[in-house]
Amino acid sequence: MKFNYDLEFKNNSNNNFWKQNTPLIEYCETLGINVPHYCYHKNLSISGNCRMCLVELKNSPKPIVSCAMNAKSCLANGDIHTNSSLVKKARENVLEFLLLNHPLDCPICDQGGECDLQDQSLFFGLAKKRFYSFKRVVLDKNIGPIVKTVMTRCIHCTRCVRFAAEIAGIEDIGMFGRGLHSEIGTYVEKVFQSELSGNVIDLCPVGALTSKPYPFVNRNWELKNITSIDFSDGFGTPIQLFLKNNQVIKILPGYEKATYKTNWISDKTRFSFDGMFSPERIIYSFLDNNQKESFLNLSWQKLFKELFCTLYFQSHLLKHYFHPCSITICLNKNISLEVLNLLHILTHKHSFFKLRQSESSNLNIDLEENFLLNSSLDEAKLAASDTCVLLGVNPRYEGPKLNLKLKSRCLKGNFKTITIGSLFNLTFSNITLSSNIQILKSLVEGNNLFCQEFINSSNPVLISNAEIFRRGDAYGISSMIKSLIKHINLYSQTNGRNHLNILSSTLNDVGFANFDNLRTIKNKDFRNSAGIYFINSSFSTSNVKKLLNLKLLNFFQSYKHKNKLLVTQGSSLEMSQLTNFKKSFDVTNHLHLPNTVFFENSGTYINTEGDINKVIKVITPLGQAKSDWQIIRKVFSYSKKIVFLTNFLKNSKIVFNSKNIHQFKSYVGFQYYAVSNLNNLTFQFVEKVTKFHLENLKFKPAQKKLFKSQLRFWLSDFYIDGKDINSKYSSTMIQCSKLSRLNNTNFKF
Repeated sequence: MKFNYDLEFKNNSNNNFWKQNTPLIEYCETLGINVPHYCYHKNLSISGNCRMCLVELKNSPKPIVSCAMNAKSCLANGDIHTNSSLVKKARENVLEFLLLNHPLDCPICDQGGECDLQDQSLFFGLAKKRFYSFKRVVLDKNIGPIVKTVMTRCIHCTRCVRFAAEIAGIEDIGMFGRGLHSEIGTYVEKVFQSELSGNVIDLCPVGALTSKPYPFVNRNWELKNITSIDFSDGFGTPIQLFLKNNQVIKILPGYEKATYKTNWISDKTRFSFDGMFSPERIIYSFLDNNQKESFLNLSWQKLFKELFCTLYFQSHLLKHYFHPCSITICLNKNISLEVLNLLHILTHKHSFFKLRQSESSNLNIDLEENFLLNSSLDEAKLAASDTCVLLGVNPRYEGPKLNLKLKSRCLKGNFKTITIGSLFNLTFSNITLSSNIQILKSLVEGNNLFCQEFINSSNPVLISNAEIFRRGDAYGISSMIKSLIKHINLYSQTNGRNHLNILSSTLNDVGFANFDNLRTIKNKDFRNSAGIYFINSSFSTSNVKKLLNLKLLNFFQSYKHKNKLLVTQGSSLEMSQLTNFKKSFDVTNHLHLPNTVFFENSGTYINTEGDINKVIKVITPLGQAKSDWQIIRKVFSYSKKIVFLTNFLKNSKIVFNSKNIHQFKSYVGFQYYAVSNLNNLTFQFVEKVTKFHLENLKFKPAQKKLFKSQLRFWLSDFYIDGKDINSKYSSTMIQCSKLSRLNNTNFKF
């Protein structure tokens, strides 16, 4: 067996052109040769201080450090030996010094089984001990609720220090002291407060930095590993789930196929999953009909019977008042595409059901470029850009993945970031113009000094978020942004057409926009409906909360329908908001249907970049919980069994089955032409009709309004204020949020 590898470098080959300036250790990895190391990491700068990656170079008097040496310069001079007797002896000596002060606590160390130091000591460690002096002990530091420290195990590879400075942008961790007295820590007593702080747990090659919410729980070889996607923001980044006994034990970053590397994930992605399985989660059904006793743990059959009996009596009663019986279904944007399509088909089948979304959205969804993070944010195209405008968006909290892209581009130089919105630390240099929307007007008119920046820039990038388009003047803002982009395309040096990039805040925002523009739930929906059906919707969303507060202030008139039916389908309820809701909207019957959480469900989602992500069910649901798809199908299949509902369900206008789903009529000439079936002769008449009508248009187009108000910073607390329902129930996220508010707000309690 040949242990030594003679590496040859072909610098004329185009295939090996990228390898010319790579470190020698990375070049060896591409050939399948494993060189042991501790301090080296692909995504961090090179420090070359662990000395474990020593290799032998021909004609060199001593071994060389492969991570700090350029591949081309080494291989041009001679052969490299990665497994010679000199190399093995050198690694054994280095490892002996690394283990000099290391405690022998592998059986109780959380890193056991996935520890680089443990693996390398098996290959190169000595069974015989030569140092009998007193071992050095280092005090443990408290650097927050995420990372647990046992600093005596530290081998000073400085990965965590380089990550904090280069990636997280929070230079709180450093090395102080020299020689024997050197330590990693914070110079003053301070926590490592960053939304990416959990990544140092993965980076640490020994057990010095481990997960604080996961001490002494399980060993790595006992866990089952499954790939999934992140549920906390709009990117849906790949993650690894570790399962045992039908429970999610921990979450680690997954492999990104597009960039060929393991990604960084936020603390919310890593630790907020315990909110899904919190003790406050409701896994059993209940019926509350304003009596002394509420009926708990009803069977699904009794639940559906109660639901349809109530609907039937409501319908029968309302016929006497000549009011049609309608039920409003209120949706959240975390719902999968399958459930969305099923609800859409069923609302066409039974016309008394009305689909509404819980929050307003005034986005123009005619073109995909209007609601996506477009291709201008690819690494190649971002490298060609030198200016970025952030309009009312905080990428650090709303999309950490986007913030990392912008930071890495900023570190390469020749990149200017201009923000219009609230002041916040993005962890890289940026210029804040103003937080008032009027600054956008001055930019469009050309009366701002920064207009010169656009003229001299090449391929400028404009990024905003979906929250801006919840404002009342959203159409005015979007028209101004369009004209700004039009001027930028005319006068700046662009390789193609620029678009506005919209950052979505939830996992399936783009799926909703691709599907349909649902109306927002309003007071008239509550007034005209006999029942309200909330699916995964929170009562604390801004729109529902506003309607609730206005009703409590008696701003709205009394409702036609008394004794409304309220159906909630979800895994958690805000009890205080629910009580106010029942009082305000005359709810007598409240029926709760327990559903599954993200990891107990299968579905399809479209992320903010337009990629389709499929998720499979990885955990068996607890209690009575069923998936949304199952519940909705069971509700409508059960309706056929009840005899007295047949007349009630005959009122449906459209029968939606597989045969006539593709037979549709079209407004071919839009508003100027009568409804006609699509055929070959249709388009011959369109031109004449549209010309005739367009000449006679004498009315003025509607003026677009613009409010003189500040751009709202909607996500003030990264840990518990997001659009996902579960993070506010996570104990780890609550601790992080408490610590964050203690350090960042004015008054400390």
